[in-house]
Amino acid sequence: TLYVNAIAALYKNGLYDAADDVYVSAVSSNVIPFQLDQQLYGSERRITLDLHGMNTAVAHSAVRCALQQEVLGTGWNQTDLWDNDMIIVTGRGKRSSLHMRPILRPEVQRMLIEEFYPPLSTTSVPGNMGALRVSSEGIYEWVDHQRQQKGVRMLAVAAVLKDISSGKRLRQAFAKATPVNP
Repeated sequence: TLYVNAIAALYKNGLYDAADDVYVSAVSSNVIPFQLDQQLYGSERRITLDLHGMNTAVAHSAVRCALQQEVLGTGWNQTDLWDNDMIIVTGRGKRSSLHMRPILRPEVQRMLIEEFYPPLSTTSVPGNMGALRVSSEGIYEWVDHQRQQKGVRMLAVAAVLKDISSGKRLRQAFAKATPVNP
């Protein structure tokens, strides 16, 4: 589809945020599925993201958007602990061009380690080589870091707004623009 091709082109050129925007638009239009299942009760509390049938670029955006959604959903100033593992179903590679050689699994693992800070490590799900588990502890550390970064940005914006509203900047600008006559 047009959406998939656009996401792939943006991904290939390193424009991940733009690819994510197109992905969200495609999901909103029901063109691409967003299969995020939340099991929040019982002994196996987890969130499962199913990437079956996605190419690398679309899967990349799906993972980024799922984790970003969790950051937005928990709120940047909340202190409650994140306590759900995330299972990412990548498949075993049955439909890959290199039959039975997984494509998404190594790419998702690489992305979570190289593109996320702090890195998110994964483990295999026992009995299912087509799924990865991201621990709740790792997600909590990542979410907490994102909250801190948002907090730092919010403080910087507040300082700029305070500076503007105090008139200090305007006085400085007028002082520079007005020649001083002795």
